[in-house]
Amino acid sequence: MDKNKIKQALIDLEKGHIDAAEMKYEEFLSGNLLDKTEVIDDDDQSHHRQSIEISDQLEEQAHVHAEHLETINKISFQPKETVEPGAVVSVNGRCMIVAVSKPPFKIGERDFLGISTQAPIYSALKGKRAGDSFEFNNQKFTIEAVN
Repeated sequence: MDKNKIKQALIDLEKGHIDAAEMKYEEFLSGNLLDKTEVIDDDDQSHHRQSIEISDQLEEQAHVHAEHLETINKISFQPKETVEPGAVVSVNGRCMIVAVSKPPFKIGERDFLGISTQAPIYSALKGKRAGDSFEFNNQKFTIEAVN
């Protein structure tokens, strides 16, 4: 398993999310600016305030993905023996990469799920090794591999 490919896939996903969030932000702003040459009534003001809230949320999404990108770049993806940031963990046939929260993504034929150190399951996994068992959501799991 080439962990550099996994790291690059995470970086590419985050860059894609940043680009998409910035594009949505710019598109939203361009369509929601008040025209100061026209009369602006209370309804226009109200819609403008709502637009500002939405644009702030869109801008925040870009910042979150930028923080994720920074986190990924700081993590060592060298081989691991215990579950820690940068580890790939196989549990019940599923592969998780400890880095940032990411919905399932594919590299080659294999599916991966990104989890952050704030994920509830990470607390159950942290420091464990291949062969160790843990309980999560009232279910028992065994770690098949840690890379």
